[in-house]
Amino acid sequence: MTEALARYGPMRPIPELVAELNKLYHEHEAAGYDRSHPEIFEQLPSLWQEMFREFERVRLRCQPSPDKLRILDFGCGTGFEARQCLEHFGNWVERIVCYDPSEPMVEQCRRTLATWRGQVEYPRSAQELRHYSGSNVLLTNSVLHHLVDPVSAIQDLEPLLSADAVWLCGHEPSKRFVDNSECYAALKAYRARDRWRKMLSPRRCARRLLRWAGVEELPEDYAARIAFERLMFERRPPARLVSRLVDFHVVTSEKELGQPKGLDFRALQAAFSGTWDLTWHRSYSFLGPYYSGRLPAPWREMAQGLAARYPDDGANSCLVWRRSGADKN
Repeated sequence: MTEALARYGPMRPIPELVAELNKLYHEHEAAGYDRSHPEIFEQLPSLWQEMFREFERVRLRCQPSPDKLRILDFGCGTGFEARQCLEHFGNWVERIVCYDPSEPMVEQCRRTLATWRGQVEYPRSAQELRHYSGSNVLLTNSVLHHLVDPVSAIQDLEPLLSADAVWLCGHEPSKRFVDNSECYAALKAYRARDRWRKMLSPRRCARRLLRWAGVEELPEDYAARIAFERLMFERRPPARLVSRLVDFHVVTSEKELGQPKGLDFRALQAAFSGTWDLTWHRSYSFLGPYYSGRLPAPWREMAQGLAARYPDDGANSCLVWRRSGADKN
């Protein structure tokens, strides 16, 4: 990554660039985020229901009469996971704090939760977030891979959490998928089969034309342009490089496996040893970014076979954690 960046003259350290490019990218994407990510609403609600069942098991094990829920939604985005929680737990929720560094994303979250009559807080900065302590539930969804050091980011939140807090961590990419030669070979085979259909689709052709004509600006183009205008780079970086920085821990090829990036739930277990215990995980997406519900039958069956043989090696994971020692409190 350092070598790829060097030719564009980065004017800030990589962690600062990642944070700033993510803010720019998501402020541009906020209004259309839910429309451009239909897999969120097709695939994730059932997974969050599984996480809620595990959460209830853990909470009842720690407390026969559990307290009401004080929720911290870190990286709330448009409010997907907060809404899932509020719809599932209802009046069991005492308070929910929704934080995101992207103000347009927070505005979308406000709209998503507008009908909720309970206490919802929206801190305007990481500093203001420090005023909200005592949360016994931490939510993240598709957040960790945008952070250069996700372990430190979660550790920084620990003073805001109760000693018996449970963390529901949704929809994160896993480099185990690319590291599994059979899984990755299936993805490459499907991409080869699907390439021409995607390239010639009317929607894709129209979007390329609009982008070429300057009528439509993709989030990565916007982030590259604004970052250059704000003197974060000596030369404007290409959109592809910006995307790699925004999705910092997404490993998309075997070439990236040797780099210090990518998420693996086993590595996270080791990193959080002594502070968080992993109680449940689910690995899914066994044909990479392609949602299995939309795959042709033969490819869907292939994905199901891979899931049976390599249950930990899907391209994405959901995880449930609890603070270490919670049983003793």
